[in-house]
Amino acid sequence: MGRENPAGQPYLILALVILSVVVLVPPGSADTDTETAAAHLLKGDDLMLRKMYHEALIEYEAAVTGDPYNTIAWNRLGVAHMRTGRNEDAVLAFERAIELDPYYSEAWTNMGDSLAMLGEYQEAIRAYDRALGINQRDIYALLRKGMSLQETGDSTGAMEIYQEVIRLADLEMRKHPNYASFDADIWTNKGDALSRLGRYEEAVAAYDTALGINPKFERAEQGRIKAMDAILLSRSNPELVVRVTDENTSQPLPTIVPLSGTLVLGALVSAGALMILLHRKS
Repeated sequence: MGRENPAGQPYLILALVILSVVVLVPPGSADTDTETAAAHLLKGDDLMLRKMYHEALIEYEAAVTGDPYNTIAWNRLGVAHMRTGRNEDAVLAFERAIELDPYYSEAWTNMGDSLAMLGEYQEAIRAYDRALGINQRDIYALLRKGMSLQETGDSTGAMEIYQEVIRLADLEMRKHPNYASFDADIWTNKGDALSRLGRYEEAVAAYDTALGINPKFERAEQGRIKAMDAILLSRSNPELVVRVTDENTSQPLPTIVPLSGTLVLGALVSAGALMILLHRKS
């Protein structure tokens, strides 16, 4: 009875392992999927910059299909959903990103935005609180929490938050002036908070700085237009300016208080009677 050579067994086992890998795993399949997903992600980012949101949505969907564990891709997919008005789908995408990475503060903030757009302000506040628990320096999340508080009727709490946003923005600008000079976000956040407090001229100055850094920053553009409208209206007739909330952007807008029909009719009748009286005397 022959005896096996123990020294040859490791080589035989190694050969079988290599053979199984070659046969069962297609060469470079995992790398190919990841690289393809990354390519879709980059293409989606480019389309978002060009405001081609529906096309970007398709690319991000392809990215998460190819790499379902890519948290960045899920977050970007959620943003694309928001840009195309699919806020419920956006929430689902952000939830998936957070499931994969519970400390992904940006996804928490974005989920808060999508919930706020759906009118679920209490849920939005909870999402912003989670983001702030991870990153206390997230001034945007703090600002948006204030806006959601205002929507729930807590104006006092909202005003306190807007003051804190301004304080933190100024503190960040003093501590990191070189960084702040290239950060349009921080200036826009400050402008939004100032506008919310009715300090429109200061808000315009902040928006101008933001647009000097990034002339195409849409949020700064919109905020500046609304602040300028409020300034012009207040100069023409301060008593007719009332701060209200725009449904789409949650930014303060001026509105004109309408005069009642009875008052207008009474004024016309009085004026007519006065003219007749003066005519008779002459």
